[in-house]
Amino acid sequence: MDEPVEIAPGVRALDHTADVGIEVRAASPAQLFHRAALGMLALLEDAEAAAAEPGASAEPAAGEAHARELALDAEDLAMLLVLWLRELLYLYEVERFRYRAAEFARLDERGLQARVRGEPARAAMLGELKAVTYHGLAVERDGGGWYARVIFDV
Repeated sequence: MDEPVEIAPGVRALDHTADVGIEVRAASPAQLFHRAALGMLALLEDAEAAAAEPGASAEPAAGEAHARELALDAEDLAMLLVLWLRELLYLYEVERFRYRAAEFARLDERGLQARVRGEPARAAMLGELKAVTYHGLAVERDGGGWYARVIFDV
């Protein structure tokens, strides 16, 4: 297995047989979920092409910002992370809603309520992520922070 490569702050890509994955480190569960979403986007999009597009910027332009309210329930934090990423992947693929940030009204072992902000996806897709899997899934405290590993079916 090759050495993991950082693809976003606190997120490393994992090389996995017939799949692709990410490892995420963060100071809090909210930051862990945010970074995992950004890591998934980094696997989906051609970031260089997005940056080169006219009008593309790090922040959505006025009138382009979109928001979604999400409420998810799960048996534990690991399952919740999978549901979170599945929902964001669905929004990206079906509605071309590109995640930017989230404000969590609630985020604990049993569920979350969040206002998710995004913008229309502009970048060319690098490839397809068919599913967020439970294979090799980990979400745990790591010293003073949090660690997660997620594998995607490609």
